[in-house]
Parts: sequence; C-alpha cells; structure tokens
Amino acid sequence: MNSNWFRKLLLSYLPAFFVVVTILFVVFFQTLNEQNRKEAIKANQFLAQQVVLFTDNALKTLDYRVLRDILTTEQLRTFFNTDLDDVYGNIQATKLMDDWKLNYSIIDSVYFIRLKDQFIIGDGSGMKADFLDTPFIQPYIQGELKTGEWTGKRSFQTYPAEKAVDVISIVQDYPHFSTEKKGYVVVNVSLSKLKRTITPMYNPDQTYIRFNDTQGRSLIDDSQSGDGTRTVLSRYVSPYTDWVVESGPADDGLSRIALHFYNVWVVIAIVAVLLGVLWVVHVTRRNYKPISQLVSLIRASSLIKPEDGKTANNEFGFIRGALEHLMEETTKTREQNKETVILQKKHRFHEAVEGSAPVRETEWQADLLRFSINPAGAGSFVMSLEIDRYQQFVQTYHHQDQSILKFVLSSVTQEMAGLNGATVWAEWVSDRRLAAIVWVPDEAEGLELSFQIGEQIVEWVSANLSFTVTIGVHGMAASLEEIRSSHEIAGNLLQYKAVLGIGRLLRPTELDASKLRVHDYFGTIHALSQAIRLADNGWRKNLDELFDQIQDAISSRKEIESFLQFLHQQLTRVFLELPKDARNVWKDTDAELLELGRTWETAAELQQGCSQIFESAVAKLQALKDSQRTRAVIGDIRAYIEEHFANPELSLDHLSDKFNLQAKNISKLFKEESGGNFVDFLIGLRMDKAKQLLLGTELSLQEISLQVGYFNYNSFNRAFKNVAGLSPSDYRKQHASR
Repeated sequence: MNSNWFRKLLLSYLPAFFVVVTILFVVFFQTLNEQNRKEAIKANQFLAQQVVLFTDNALKTLDYRVLRDILTTEQLRTFFNTDLDDVYGNIQATKLMDDWKLNYSIIDSVYFIRLKDQFIIGDGSGMKADFLDTPFIQPYIQGELKTGEWTGKRSFQTYPAEKAVDVISIVQDYPHFSTEKKGYVVVNVSLSKLKRTITPMYNPDQTYIRFNDTQGRSLIDDSQSGDGTRTVLSRYVSPYTDWVVESGPADDGLSRIALHFYNVWVVIAIVAVLLGVLWVVHVTRRNYKPISQLVSLIRASSLIKPEDGKTANNEFGFIRGALEHLMEETTKTREQNKETVILQKKHRFHEAVEGSAPVRETEWQADLLRFSINPAGAGSFVMSLEIDRYQQFVQTYHHQDQSILKFVLSSVTQEMAGLNGATVWAEWVSDRRLAAIVWVPDEAEGLELSFQIGEQIVEWVSANLSFTVTIGVHGMAASLEEIRSSHEIAGNLLQYKAVLGIGRLLRPTELDASKLRVHDYFGTIHALSQAIRLADNGWRKNLDELFDQIQDAISSRKEIESFLQFLHQQLTRVFLELPKDARNVWKDTDAELLELGRTWETAAELQQGCSQIFESAVAKLQALKDSQRTRAVIGDIRAYIEEHFANPELSLDHLSDKFNLQAKNISKLFKEESGGNFVDFLIGLRMDKAKQLLLGTELSLQEISLQVGYFNYNSFNRAFKNVAGLSPSDYRKQHASR
C-alpha cells in the first residue's frame, strides 16, 4: 500500500484555501460597505414593521375592548341612562375604567361624558363647563370630527394643578349604532408608556425609532438629534393609524470609521494567509500520523481479507471496510445476546415462581448467578404489585406510554429495595401485575422490611404518577418452594383489594377475621331483587346489607363477582314475570349492570354504581305504576262528572274531597288524559243537557237552569250564550219556528 494519503490531504486543503482567500480579498472589500448598508436597511425595515405591527395590535386591541364594552357592558348602559343621583351607576362606570387601566398598561386616562346633564366621570370628573379637556371633545359632540379614529399627539391635563402629559386619544360615541347620542367615551394613551412598551424591541444605542402622526408631528422620537437630520434607512406607514415610522442608525459615523481601516485589513489578511498555510501543513501532518498507525494495526491483526484494487492505495477505504465488518458482526452479536438474555430471564422467572416447570434448588442458584443477581441474604419475600383501574390506565395512555410507565414501576421497585439494602428480581407476570422476589440482608428483620419497602413504593407512585398501585406482600422464604408459596399468597391478597381498598399495601393478617364470619348472601340478594321488582324503597336497605356482609367477611373479587352474577340472574328471573313495559326497563338496567361489572374496581364503587342503576330502575317502575293508577282514577272522575254534572256544588275542590287527590293534580291529570280542562268539560255537559230540555220540554228557563246546575239564571244565561252564541230563549224560539 502506497502512503499517499498525506499528499492527497495536503493538496486537497491548499487549493481550496487559496481560492477562498483570493475570492475573499476581491469580494470582501468591494461589497463590505454595500452589504453593511443593505443589511442595515433590511434590519431597520424589519424593525419598523415590527414596531408598527406591535403598536397597531396594542391600539386595535384596546379599541376593540372599548367598542365591545360599549355594545355589551351593563355598566355603560346604566351610566348613560341615569343622572347624577345614581351613585351606584357612577361607581360601576369607575370600576369599568379601572378594569381597562389594569388590563392595558398604556392607558393614561379615561373619562365618560353624559350629554343630557353634561356630567363627566373619570380622570378629571366634573361638569363639562369646568372640564379642562372640553375644547378637545366639543368638536366630536358637534359632529365636526369623526369618532372611532386615533388622534395625533395632544396634551391632556386632568386638573389645573397637575402637569399636562402627551397622549393620543380615541373617542367612541354611545350608543354606537344610533343617530341619537347619549354620550361619549374617551380613552387617552400615554405616549411615554407606549414608548416604554416599544423600547425593549431594539437597542436605542444602535438604532433610533421616530413616530410622526398624519400632520407630521413627532409622537415618539428617541434620536439624539432633534433637527431631523438623522439618516433614515426605513420608512413604514401604519395601515391602521396612517402614522409614519422612521428608523436608522443611532450613530452615523460607525460604518465610515470602519472603512478607514482598509489598509489595516489588507495587512491582517496577508498575515492570516501565511499563518493559514503553515497551519494546514502542520495539521495535515499531525492528522495523518494516527491514520498511518491505524492502518498498520488493522493489517497486522488480519481483521479483513487482503485488500482489492480499490482499497490498496486508499487508507480510508481500507479502514472503512474493516470497521464496517467489525461493527456489523458486533451489532448482530449484541442484539442476539440482549434479546436472548431478556427472554430467558423472564421465562425462567415465570417457571420459578409459578411452578410451571420443575426447577431444582441448585439450578435456581445457578440461574441467579447467570443472570447477575446477587442476593443480599438467604431470606427473601415475594411482592405482587398490581396497577389499579387498569382499564382506565389502558384508555388513558398510548401503548408506548404504558410500556414506559411499567418500566418506571419496575425501576422504582428496584430502587426502593436498593435503598433498604435489599436485592430484587422483578418481572411482569401479566399485563397489570408485577411480581418481585426481594432478598433482604437480615432475615430477622425481613418481615418488617417487606412492609416498609411496599409502603414506600405505594407512596412514591401515588405522589409522582397519575394512577395508583396495590401491593400484596408475604414472607419470609428460604427456598424456591417457599418462594413459590409466598408468590401465590401475595397474588391472592390482591383479590381482596376490592374490600380492603386500593392504592395501599395488603398484609396476610388482614384476612384472618374473614374466615370467622358466615352470612346469608343469597337470602339478602333474593330480598333485594324482590324489593326492586315491587319498586319498594326498602331495596336500599337490602343493598346496604349485602355490601355490609361483603365488607364484614372481607370477600375476594372472585366471590364478589359470583354474588353479582347471582344477583343478575335473580333480577332477570323476577323481571320476566312482569309486564312488557317493566321488561323494557330491565333491558336498560341489564346493560348498565353488565357495563358496571367490567369497570368496577372496589366494593364501594360497585355499591355506588348498583345504587344509581337500581334507583333509576325503581323510579321507572314506579312511574309505570303511577301511570296505570292515573288512567284508572281519571276514568272514575270523568264518569262521576257525567253522572253528577247537575250538582251546583260540583267543582275541583268537591272532586278533591271525593277522590282524595289535590285539586291541582286533578286539573293537570284531567287535561293530560282528556285534552281539555275540567271547567270546559263540565260546561259542555250542562249546555248539551240544557239544549235537550229547551227543545224537548215546556219547562221554564229558571227550571232548566236549576236542572243543569245553576242556581242563578243570569249565570246560566251567560254560560249558554258563550257556548251557543245566543240566549236560551232565543235558542228555543229559533228552533221552535223550524
């Protein structure tokens, strides 16, 4: 292999270096001044545009807020529609002004003028005749100036003793969309405050900003020269206010002074070229030395096959081929080993703690060494950690986030154990459950340490994550068989978290009392289903009794699920005996119970969910019963009215006493069932009977009036006229002539 890389490296550096330096000599000094000017103009244009946009946005926002409050705010409506005696209205208007000033720091002052009494409230409150700003507002009142536009620079003085300030103002009329004006709202923006909001956008020592209004008056000018001779690099006109913003350099002499150093720059450039040549040669020689050594080392190690024609004279090609081959083989080996070890470790853990395969004690100890697990002591305990409300956990987090959070739980388990001097081997044995074997240094203190580590993990998860975990722990174990037994007991403890609670540590001693109690669950469930079937409010007592029994006996989740299944079967059976409408109620209740069975986590949540579901079902059943009873009662009332309509005492109060119902309820139920009210129905019956008597008998009008329920003939005459359109006598004559 020819060592030609040094020459190639040197020859590749020098031409590029000389070409670049030559171009820089020619171009740099030709374009320096022009480039600086263009950049300065561009920067100033951008600054001017941003200043205008910022100022326009600030004024627009303030204008919009004022206009919006004019159109919608009750305080302004109250102020402009009252007089001087309305102190509350004045206070509310003052609060509105204070709110504007609080939210918009550029406001200097605000005042409202009410035309009907010439009263002004705000900064400089008083009557219009004494108000110092009257010459400004008068042209707006007389219609000479248009409202809703920002003024140019002007002086505003609140009181004679105070110093006048430079402001710009906007005047809005009230009401806005009306030709008849009740007053005006005036907002003054301080030019000094406006300047302070703009100043952070640029450096006044390098750039100046000058605002001129539409009359050419200077609004804001931070240039040191007041004669207008400053260099203007950019000019921008606001599309909102028509103000002109000018900007330029604060010091005109800096760029010219820099150009005076042309000869100095030439000398510096020549020296830089010479130093650059020497540096390139030095760096090339120094960089080539390790490359040469590396090539010799690779060739001596026989890492790759003899080089072909392409790599024989190319050091980098030779090195690249060797490194690619080495990296490829290394990557394959690492990935294979990593995946194999992880899978083997997890699989061996499952076999060991679950007993799915026979593992001798000697093999177990060998596995611990193979997987780099160094027990802190001979004694150990098993801890089963389960994520609470796992369905909610799955719905809340993406699959990738779930994996990360599970890794966090595994890491926290190992860290908490490590802080207490213990060694951990933890693996996920199901989607929601993590099993961990924890070896402790002192077996005598192992039981207390197991509770301490478990409590620390529970508290850390509750404080730092958005979900909780429940941990079952059992110990101590000295052999693999005892570890398996401990794992089974710790896992079974988690079956009781529905009663004992979630987000906590469960201990075996908490189950000792559960074996001493026997309850008649099935009798309670039967009574509960019958109470719901009869829509009896006593169902609540039965439901509470059932869950008291579950809580008292410390029932496991499997036991609670069997009770819930039996309750579901009982309810299905009793509802099938009810009419069709009641069975339709059960369809909705059945779906809600099935959904609750999939989502409940604790017995308290299950009890609350059942209570809500049964309350809704009982209410629907009660409504069905009330509806059937109502139809029967209304039928009886209607029949009674048709039979006793001639009774002058017949009224809603009479029916209320007769049928033991409130008069309002009778009227409402009668209207829902018959489509009309009670009085119209009664008058209709009486008038139909009166027509029959008028045409079919010779009875006098007074006698007919009494027979249809009217003591007073005038009342009968008026009612008959309202229904038939003519008096009873005219009705008899008209039909007798036919």
